[in-house]
Amino acid sequence: MYMDAARELVKMTVGQTGVNPPVGAIIVKGGEIVGIGAHLKDGDAHAEVQAIRMAKEKSKNATIYVTLEPCSHYGKTPPCVDAIIEARIKRVIFSVKDRSLKGCTDLMKDHGIEVIQESNEALEQFYAEFFHGKQLQVPITTVKVSSSLDGKVANDFSESKWITNKQVKEDVFKLRHRHDAIITGYQTIKKDNPKLTTRLRDGKSPTPIILSRSGIIDFSLDIFKDDSRNIIIITENKRLRAPYTHVTVFYLDKCNVENILKKLYASGFGRVLVESGPNVTSQFLNSDLVLHFTLYYAPKLIGGSGRYQFFQTEDIVPLHESKLFTCVKTEHIEDNLKLTFKKEI
Repeated sequence: MYMDAARELVKMTVGQTGVNPPVGAIIVKGGEIVGIGAHLKDGDAHAEVQAIRMAKEKSKNATIYVTLEPCSHYGKTPPCVDAIIEARIKRVIFSVKDRSLKGCTDLMKDHGIEVIQESNEALEQFYAEFFHGKQLQVPITTVKVSSSLDGKVANDFSESKWITNKQVKEDVFKLRHRHDAIITGYQTIKKDNPKLTTRLRDGKSPTPIILSRSGIIDFSLDIFKDDSRNIIIITENKRLRAPYTHVTVFYLDKCNVENILKKLYASGFGRVLVESGPNVTSQFLNSDLVLHFTLYYAPKLIGGSGRYQFFQTEDIVPLHESKLFTCVKTEHIEDNLKLTFKKEI
């Protein structure tokens, strides 16, 4: 029961903790919740510390439920294990062991704290992606596509607006909210002139990441006009200079998927969404570093050439070498269909 409540805190903070994992914590004493905590952003106090601060002296001889094993290392914040010991918590129940750290549980046991692992399959799968990204030093990456039944994101006249319905657009805003960055190609920015915001009440708009090998940029486009929002351009053009302080330029010798994702991870982005045209979309879908694929289908057949087919490659591969995703969820959004896929880690 209490672990389920802690898991809900994790769900609510996905996409706002950078390269750190979202964590939820609940302190219970005498059958009552006396402290609640969540890791809210990179550099802030972790969930256990937040919960202890709320519970105060009631933490003594209490039980803390935590979605991820408490840490024992110094990073941007002190170890959570130290706070638990100091608060004289009697019992720690966690769901997923942090396999990137060692000695956390033993340290708590050495101080007389009862430690129990209460496994939760959903949380195991959730944190497996975090450990995978940490090992490879890349963010958890999702590709999003909205297309017709025949896989087109536009017709041959380049018309792309409202292929899917308005309710899908609302769902995409929710998807953006769960990511801390959104990757797109400059040609998409130039053609559609989007703002790439999350138009939800109290929604979080991810940082736009604009890819442009040439670095030839029109800074009069709408996306650059909001100086309260940081924007990143990734380019191979070392002569490119941004005219605004809220625009940062990352220079890479080669703008391929791996280099882009490693640079973003090193810059603190832990969960990114790719929302672009067929060229960028195809490069990311063709990469083994993408874990998630969200596909919205409209009940339309567009026809024409394959110019705006969402997945295009020059190479033809045998079927047994095709990129494989597993469909984990299907949803109807009015008369449109949302398919959620993921890769096995």
